[in-house]
Amino acid sequence: MKKLFYFIIILIFGACSVTTEEKATATSSTTIPDYETTTLSGKISGTAWTFYKGRVTVPTSSSGKYYYSMTSDNISNACSSTYTGTSSNPYILAGRDDAPAVGEEELCFSSACSKTVTFYDGSMNYIIATGKIKIDTVNTTEVTGKMYAKGSDSDNEINGTFTLSRCCLSSGSYSLCSE
Repeated sequence: MKKLFYFIIILIFGACSVTTEEKATATSSTTIPDYETTTLSGKISGTAWTFYKGRVTVPTSSSGKYYYSMTSDNISNACSSTYTGTSSNPYILAGRDDAPAVGEEELCFSSACSKTVTFYDGSMNYIIATGKIKIDTVNTTEVTGKMYAKGSDSDNEINGTFTLSRCCLSSGSYSLCSE
């Protein structure tokens, strides 16, 4: 009886001793490469894409979402410009419930996890659930980080670094946050 008891205890503790690294490997069906140290770039909907400007819009209420938008368009002001996706100029969008914070999250889409980014090419949304985003710094006016995101084929894959303007709503339009 004692041997059976010890065997059960060993099984229980042995099953619970999976490391975080092993869990990530077990739940990820794709090997995720390291972040590139160059500007975020790759392909969206088969179109070559390189990050130019982007923003994080701060919600006006505590129940609102933070929206991350990234474009390759040569816009002058990330906060006040309108982001329009076209086949020659797609853009990236992600919504999060929480404020940007230093750290890393793996993209996923399942009943237990919904952290995705959307590639938009002017006519179609590509929901991307393979990859990771790492936020390196957050301050009053900007958010810096890295991203790797890959769709089901090589026509939708980006990797690299970014700096986003932190934009707040003021008098009906977005501008760079001041607090």
